[in-house]
Amino acid sequence: MKTLLTAAGLSLLALNASAAKKPNIVFIISDDHSTPFLGCYGTTDIKTPNLDKFASEGMAFDRAYVTSPQSAPSRSSFFSGRSPVSTTMSMFSLPLPADVITYPDILKQHGYYIGVTARSHHQDGLRRNKEIIEAVDRNRLRSFGQRFDYHRMGGKPLPEFISFLDKADKKKPFYVQVSFYDPHRPWDKNAIPVPHDPATIKLPPHYPDNELIREDFARHYDEISRMDTEFGKMMDELERRGLKDNTIVVFVGDNGSALLRGKGTLYELGINVPLIIRWPGHIPAGHMCHELISGEDFAPTLLALAGCEADEAMTGVDFSHTLLDRPGRNREWIVSERAAHAEDLPVTTKDFDLIRAIVGKRYKLIYNPVRELPYWPVDFSHESFWLDMVERNRTGFLSREWQQLYFSERPMFELYDLQEDPQELNNLAGKADYANIEKELRNTLAEKMLLDRDYVPLPFYSLDREYK
Repeated sequence: MKTLLTAAGLSLLALNASAAKKPNIVFIISDDHSTPFLGCYGTTDIKTPNLDKFASEGMAFDRAYVTSPQSAPSRSSFFSGRSPVSTTMSMFSLPLPADVITYPDILKQHGYYIGVTARSHHQDGLRRNKEIIEAVDRNRLRSFGQRFDYHRMGGKPLPEFISFLDKADKKKPFYVQVSFYDPHRPWDKNAIPVPHDPATIKLPPHYPDNELIREDFARHYDEISRMDTEFGKMMDELERRGLKDNTIVVFVGDNGSALLRGKGTLYELGINVPLIIRWPGHIPAGHMCHELISGEDFAPTLLALAGCEADEAMTGVDFSHTLLDRPGRNREWIVSERAAHAEDLPVTTKDFDLIRAIVGKRYKLIYNPVRELPYWPVDFSHESFWLDMVERNRTGFLSREWQQLYFSERPMFELYDLQEDPQELNNLAGKADYANIEKELRNTLAEKMLLDRDYVPLPFYSLDREYK
């Protein structure tokens, strides 16, 4: 009996030790943030010392793509490991269905204390229209917050993060998602003590260059820098509490920056986001990874790192082998989608669009089923620099280059060689030399759309009628 008790005691101790070794997970979201805009990604005129240091301690990815260029559907993929259209989240106003399994749900089942805090997670529907709010509440569609042990929305990221750490069950590993408000528009003036100088900022090649645009861009940089400072304090707090070494920290943008050809579009500035992951002693430090990563991939990957199995409905690809420097299967392509934004009528692309894109190792195909809708930017159509461009276009003083980019009807298909044309300015769709590449991408995109039960028509056209 004594031997049996001793064995049982040893078994219990082993289980407790195993639980203690489970890593904590901190998932930090930068709101509306495109890949280039951190110092560690080669943008030397932006001040991000804390994230640059963080990248030197972990692994950064320069080909991480979100599943949508908007917050609600993109974040739904972070949680569910599935595309927005497959979980009905492309409508934007809908809450995430209660029967959709998320990776925090599975972590909780395996003993984690789970939380979500600071800026809204956007998974309980858009709370702007009175009638929609009443309909959602009347039908009891809001349930996302009930999944969590700690659920507090609306507070500032750093104090909320500290509050979560104070209240977390010390006998359990923890998971928390913390969302910043920066750098979401509107962008504050003098957001940092020493603002970026508009005159010295290097604008993207597809951007017109004038004083109004430079001032706007500088404020974007300022908000990223302000977020960087708070991020650094959060990392200091983990270290102060002795949590650094056993905590996986993920830093990622939820979608691209609210810039021309950014948020709301499926160009690179709209869906290619910064991603940096640190786990001391496990993830190689200071490495820039060039593998394709989708927003669907976080769920199976973080579950694998925590020693949990992913739900069978999750379509994301586990890239934990990449993080741990082990052999494994990597992605050949990612798919991203755009649908409604907020709750306004579908008059311009600001409020509604139907776009699908597939990004491969080198080439990218964009499919515009409702190409007749005029381009109108998400979140900054009221800004003076955009209104100035609109007026210049109306009066004929906007250059042909900018007129073609921003005020002309889009083609049905756009095909870009991202290696030779990273700014996506030379459309190769319909050209004979690239016909096989275009066909392969269309076929692969169509298969993904079928598997997700996408409601958008498949990217094919009648053989006896050319598209324009």
